Amino acid sequence: MSYSQQIKQSMNGDEYYTPQNAVNMIIPYILRKYKTKTIWCPFDKADSKFVMTFKDKGFDVNYGHIETGQDFFEYQEPQGDIVVSNPPFSKRDKIFQRLYEWNIPFALIINFNGLFDSKKRADIFRKHKVEMLVPRGRMKFYHRDKGLLNSPNFQSIYVCNQLLDDQIVFDETTF
Repeated sequence: MSYSQQIKQSMNGDEYYTPQNAVNMIIPYILRKYKTKTIWCPFDKADSKFVMTFKDKGFDVNYGHIETGQDFFEYQEPQGDIVVSNPPFSKRDKIFQRLYEWNIPFALIINFNGLFDSKKRADIFRKHKVEMLVPRGRMKFYHRDKGLLNSPNFQSIYVCNQLLDDQIVFDETTF
């Protein structure tokens, strides 16, 4: 089964939407280094908080989503200068592998629990300089059927590349 088919089948369990304060959290870090760049949100639709906020801030934004026919895994090259999104957690190994192959700056919201327990992912991070932006508290996500989730049982962080000054940055954003 292709990755596209796997993603489509797991959409209900892997489709959580990013809260506004999590989008606001990453903006200062992007502005410090990438003020005039095109942001690609490859796992987002037009009504995504990422897409709408970046456009409001004056960025050029490309976006796409498997439900609307844009499959991240079918692109041969990035569709922007920096990638920012909340990708499907179940495909994070392949996503990281692809982004590091492209050597593109990125900021992805990722479940911190188990981040380093995959041998494949650990090997990817050993080879590349992983950066982490850690908020205070747990991000609360939206689910299309359940609405705002009270408090997930995991910590989410931004895993970044070529974006932060230090490998680990503790941000004061709270949720």
